[in-house]
Amino acid sequence: MSPDRSSPEKIARKLERDWQLLCDAHLPIRPNGSMWRYSRKKNRHDPPQGWKLHVSATILSACDVFRLIAPCLRRHQMLFKAPKTLEELNKLNAGVYYGFSQVGKFVTVYPASTEAAVVLAHELDWLTAKQPAPVIPYDEALRYGSCVHYRYGQFHSDLNVTVRNNSVPTIMRPDGRMVPDRREPGAAVPPWLADPFHRGAPATTRATITPLETNYKDYAAITQRGRGGVYRALKLSSTPAKTCIIKEGRKHGETDWLGHDGIHRVQREARFLKIVSPIVGGVPRLITTFRANHCFYLVLEHIADRSLQAVITGTERISCDRTLTYCRNMARIMADIHAAGWAWLDCKPENFLCSKNHELRAVDFEGACRLDNPDLRWVETPGYVPLKRDATHPQADDLYALGASFTQLVTRKAFPPASFKSNKQVQKLPEPVVRLIKSLLQPDPKLRPAARTVQRILEHMLRRSKIRALP
Repeated sequence: MSPDRSSPEKIARKLERDWQLLCDAHLPIRPNGSMWRYSRKKNRHDPPQGWKLHVSATILSACDVFRLIAPCLRRHQMLFKAPKTLEELNKLNAGVYYGFSQVGKFVTVYPASTEAAVVLAHELDWLTAKQPAPVIPYDEALRYGSCVHYRYGQFHSDLNVTVRNNSVPTIMRPDGRMVPDRREPGAAVPPWLADPFHRGAPATTRATITPLETNYKDYAAITQRGRGGVYRALKLSSTPAKTCIIKEGRKHGETDWLGHDGIHRVQREARFLKIVSPIVGGVPRLITTFRANHCFYLVLEHIADRSLQAVITGTERISCDRTLTYCRNMARIMADIHAAGWAWLDCKPENFLCSKNHELRAVDFEGACRLDNPDLRWVETPGYVPLKRDATHPQADDLYALGASFTQLVTRKAFPPASFKSNKQVQKLPEPVVRLIKSLLQPDPKLRPAARTVQRILEHMLRRSKIRALP
């Protein structure tokens, strides 16, 4: 399905209605408390383990994919399951709510035998050949770009073992020993089994020589989620090799209701940094971009600082002057971004990196947009977005997020509180600063002061504080 120009909410409601009709027709079993719906109840003939098939889909393609494969699955009398809502699929594909290993697992099929699994996998692949689908991280793809993935694992057994204080499912080896059913790289095909889907041939075919192999080494994943990973690596073209940050945008990764996937997000950030990083010192320097393996990569300078979020939620004391310094520095970066003609639209303490001298650098600009070409429909972080949004002035959203970030810093909360009137930290702040924060949180976007005005007010307060501190 191609996204239209409707609001994300309207698209979501329509597709969710379609999905519920499909579930009622093909997934009648709804276990209490489960996020899954099943095609039928389990029976004693269902094997406890075997080759599982996963059919991947985005939230936009899910209904189309299911319409294509459900009759086939019913004809083969397969037991299969899918999420009870598309919102649950959205969470699965994010790789945050249920774990990175669950990305893309839209429909899970439990074939009764290896032979049935192989036949069905190729039939499902033929039916879904032109459908967009995110890669399932630790499964094997039937072919490169296929919606169909497979792995050997537990079906319905309740047997678990404890690994590093976590309870994990188990599978039985040929010698009868129970071992963990691992969701990790290289674990889709157990070492005691041959891969029946390819009979020794490689499961995927992709370019072997890319900048990932030739220009960088010593990768370390900082974060992993459906839309892509963020990695620390050594850039080999520097002498000596220098640490850099590589940001990955995956094709069809974490596609939202408007069709934006990981590639779209990282390309958007690259456009922003190409224009803004030469003139705004508070954002990372763009080194290069490249494509590899159907992903888009953005290479940035490495900033070895911790996030302001970690400072806020830590135990160290933050003085009033230091609080004002952080706020001033946040406002300055925001003002510089606005002066460059852009809105950030993802301002929050988690996206500020703090150095030892309390200077800040801002990161993560996947949602940034030109002030003269705003797009507020798909960018939203709960707690940092006002109820009333001004679609023609995206900087007003930034100003609200700046006020929410100030509030979070002042109250030392993990998330922006609804109010900070009685907080003891607030009582130690100069009254003009309290009024300034409240003005940034005004419901009417026209009443929020500009970021440069906020910066100057805070600079004035800091100068007064230093004068009072003189002997």
